[in-house]
Parts: sequence; C-alpha cells; structure tokens
Amino acid sequence: MSTGDRYKDPDDLFADTRMSFGDHIEELRSRLLRALVGFTIGFMISFLPWVGAPVLEFIKSPVEAQLAYFYDRRVETVAEKLKSGDRSITEVNEAKELVIEFDKQDLARVLGIKLPQAEDAAADTTDAEWVAVRSRLRPVEVTMMLNKAQQLVGKRPLLATMSVMEAFMVYMKVCAVCGILIGSPWIFYQLWAFVAAGLYPHEKRYVHLYLPLSLVLFLAGVFMCEFLVIPKAIQGLLWFNEWLGLEPDLRLNEWLSFALLLPLVFGLSFQTPLVMLFLAKVGIMDVESFRRKRRIAWFAMAAFAAIITPIDALSMILLWVPMCALYELGILMVQYSAKTSEDDLDITEPEEMVGV
Repeated sequence: MSTGDRYKDPDDLFADTRMSFGDHIEELRSRLLRALVGFTIGFMISFLPWVGAPVLEFIKSPVEAQLAYFYDRRVETVAEKLKSGDRSITEVNEAKELVIEFDKQDLARVLGIKLPQAEDAAADTTDAEWVAVRSRLRPVEVTMMLNKAQQLVGKRPLLATMSVMEAFMVYMKVCAVCGILIGSPWIFYQLWAFVAAGLYPHEKRYVHLYLPLSLVLFLAGVFMCEFLVIPKAIQGLLWFNEWLGLEPDLRLNEWLSFALLLPLVFGLSFQTPLVMLFLAKVGIMDVESFRRKRRIAWFAMAAFAAIITPIDALSMILLWVPMCALYELGILMVQYSAKTSEDDLDITEPEEMVGV
C-alpha cells in the first residue's frame, strides 16, 4: 500500500479524481480533441449523398411549399378576376391579331410537302394542307403584351443564390450541423466525462434525472417549430408581400440561418420548467413567488415571443401558449421538489440527532 492510499480520507469523495490545474487543462484538451474527432467523423459522413442532400431538401421544403402556394393563389386570383370580367384584366387579355409571315418554299420543305406545278393552279387553294399562312409578327408589340400579362401573374418564386459560392457554403453549413447531430452522443459523453469528475453524487443524480427531461422538452420545441410554426410564419410573411404588391426573392443562405435559428430558440424556450426549478434550488424563488408573479411572467413571455418570432401573430401565440403551459408545469415541479426535500429532511433529522 502506498503512502497516499494509507492516509486517504474515506470521506473524501474526490480522492480519486483530484488533479492539479495543469492536469485539468490537459484533461480538458484531451476531451476536446476526442470530441473534435467525433465531430469530424460525423462531418465526413454528412457528405454522403443520402445524408446531407436530404437534410438540405428537408430544410428547403417548408419555404418552397409556401412559395408555390403563394404563386398558385396569385394565379387563382387573376383567374377569378378574369371570369368576373374585371376591366383591369380583360383589357390586357383582349384578343390581338398575330401576323406571321412564312415563305411558301421554306414551309413546304419543312413539312415535306411537294408543291404543285405552276400549271396546276386549281390545287393552289386555301383548303390545301400545304398552303402557307402569310402573316407578320411584330416582336416589340408582342413583347409589350406579354409584359403586361407577366405583371399580373409574375414568375414562380424560388429560393435563389446570389453568388457562385453560396450553394457550396450552404451545403457546408448543413453538413456541419449534421456532423454535430451525428457525433452528439460521443461529443456530449466527452463533455460529461470532464464535468462529472467534479460533481458530488447528489449533483450527478440531478443531472441523470433532469437531463432526459431537458432533452425531451428541447426536441418538443424543435419539432413544434419545424412542423407547425415555420410553415405558418412563412405563409403570414408572404401574405405581407402579397398585400403590398411585392415580389418575394428569398436567398438560400438567409433562409438557412432562419430555419436553423428559430427551432433552436424554440427548443431553448421550452426549458422554462427547468430554469424555474434551478431558481428554486438556489433559493432565488419559491412556489409562492412564482404564483404571485404569474401575470408578470406571462406578459414577459408574450414580449419575448413577439420579439423572437417573425412578424406574425399566429407564430407568437404558438410560442407563447406552450411557454405559459410550461410555466405552470414548472410551478408543479418546484412544488413537488420542495415537498420531496422536506420529506428527506424529516427522515434524516433523527439520524443526525442520534449522531450528536
């Protein structure tokens, strides 16, 4: 037995994990390098055609679907005005004489028709299938007519790139996010292995208890944002373009930033019960304080939802209502946690008195 083991304090919970400052730095460096290796492997996997490309299509699909709906609705509006006899539409849609001139010899050559001899004048009639249509085309006038119609219907809006590098950079960002997601189990394990060495057993128990709940709440916020909020938000924002008569021109890079940031904000916002539980554990707030300040909290969450979501009342409500429900859940969790702590205190007090 070594001298260190002989004089080791049996009540010292960190006897096997205590390190110097330099050892801590070295351990942190080692864990970060291992986490970086996990991210690199996940990043390389994301370049496979069946990983990165489908994820990018999944991110693009909500905005592309709403852009198609925006265009189809505009076309339907023009069609309804056309049926109702709206003068602004009927004037543009008036029939115009289109005159195109063909050379008879060229037309016969293209159609593969043999022209009759000069003495066969009876065959040169307007009902013969090979007779050329003599007309004239005025390009400027036709273009002017088409431009007026184009102003009413417009082109189908799509996600666009503004530089030759934008598509490549967007794909790199998507692969980076996929790399973090694929390597997240290994990355979080390395971070946990470094942090857990300095935690007490009851602190580790709290992490094991509340980390799954935190993950469930985060994923609930992300899925709600992705499948419910984002489509409605895009629809509402495109409605403003339609109302103001503006043509939407969305950039792929800007949409990617929006599509990644908003679900992250929703996921973090759904951590409200755990934040309330933490404030109660450190003694800043208690159950009665949370109940007394319920109205203030609801107002603050409404302001937060209005700032963080797009300019759309429906998106704000879809974030604010769940946060209010989670606030009430947080009150119940704080109440239950306080009751559990009192029960544990009642059980341990007689043992402490006997020990004294």
